[in-house]
Amino acid sequence: MNDEISALIARLQDATTGLLWMSEIDAPLEVIHWSPSVLELTPEQLLKLTHHPLMTPVKRVAVDTFFAGATEEQDWFGEEERVIAEQYRNLVAILKQSLSNLQVYRVGEVNIDLYILGQTESGDWVGLATQAVET
Repeated sequence: MNDEISALIARLQDATTGLLWMSEIDAPLEVIHWSPSVLELTPEQLLKLTHHPLMTPVKRVAVDTFFAGATEEQDWFGEEERVIAEQYRNLVAILKQSLSNLQVYRVGEVNIDLYILGQTESGDWVGLATQAVET
């Protein structure tokens, strides 16, 4: 792992400290890194890398769409909610500035594994993993 990737991973770890992805469960965001041996991240490749059965449904979602609920402030927000929304805006900015081919992958139904992934200049895949429950 080169210095650029190490620095990005550290920035993402700092940006996700204390953040939880909210659904019917509140799940932490984990920083993930895959070497450039994966040239293109197809749904099938993602399922293999994450050890999901190959028939597991995978949906791609645009990053802005995915994070909209977490980054947009509402009239009813108190100070804590504003701080969390700002943390999410910072996280999205880091992802967009640092990664190309940025995409969100929703793996599964009801119990969903979420992967927010993009490529570094050196071709490594870096991003976040978390979970959601949606019944």
